[in-house]
Amino acid sequence: MFKDGVVTVSWPNCKFDGKEVLQSGQLALHPGCSVVSGDSGIGKTTMLRAIAQNNSKIRSVLVFQEPTLLPWLTLEENLALVSKEHEVAIKWLDSFGLYNCLGLRPGQMSLGMQRRAAIVRGLIAKPDVLLLDEPSASLDQLNIDRLLDCLVEIIHSRSIPILLVSHQIDHFERLKAKQFYLGGSPAFIRVV
Repeated sequence: MFKDGVVTVSWPNCKFDGKEVLQSGQLALHPGCSVVSGDSGIGKTTMLRAIAQNNSKIRSVLVFQEPTLLPWLTLEENLALVSKEHEVAIKWLDSFGLYNCLGLRPGQMSLGMQRRAAIVRGLIAKPDVLLLDEPSASLDQLNIDRLLDCLVEIIHSRSIPILLVSHQIDHFERLKAKQFYLGGSPAFIRVV
């Protein structure tokens, strides 16, 4: 599903309680950022999960909105589960303002810190496409700006496609992201 640096992802029709909630679709993702917006409950997270589950030839990493770091491990140990490249992890932790958190367990970090740490974990896993579910949720403006700086750095240094879903699409204008909208019933994707 790769051609000239473009990763094509697809998803099947998705049902909930026997009712179709999301129409099948496909997106060609170029290196850089693409943002999907839509109303609450429309199926943005469902779409990301379906992409992660239905594109076996693509190494996708989904960073969930909810914390997913293992609570009994330190941040350093959580990162070591996906990559042995310690220096790379340290570099990204420093970029995300988390270098001093290496010895902390998730319960000792704020929700925003856990979310940024999960993005670092996803990135160091070397995905073909990075899927982010509401990455700016629970972040104050300073950390939204830091997140944007890091996403710009990821885009320029890693040249991987990033697909994120968000209610706050204005947070990501600086990234000059390709914009999509998920709407309708069942929901379908369209270019904004």
